[in-house]
Amino acid sequence: MAMMNPVLRLRSAFRSMARPEPRTEEVVEELADEAADAISEYAYSRAESDSRFERMMAEMRQESAEMRRLAAEMRQEMAEFRTQVLLAIFVAAGLIIAAVGLMMAFID
Repeated sequence: MAMMNPVLRLRSAFRSMARPEPRTEEVVEELADEAADAISEYAYSRAESDSRFERMMAEMRQESAEMRRLAAEMRQEMAEFRTQVLLAIFVAAGLIIAAVGLMMAFID
């Protein structure tokens, strides 16, 4: 039974305890030891918990850095697009002014 998943071991131990049949003190101690072993096997130690938390925080920092990088790229692309639109407007305005100037020159 020691090779089982700790959660399954806990379920088995608690089901055995819940049976209404009378038990000897030895059986009760054995079930309690099995449950305690399963709990200690299932629970994280403080170091494991801290290392898991640090891994999660490192992943969050990495994702945050990636989001900032993507936002900076998007801002750069928007600035370039804005520059292109302004350039197109100035070129169109220049062509219109030149066309009106030529028309005025030919009409006069």
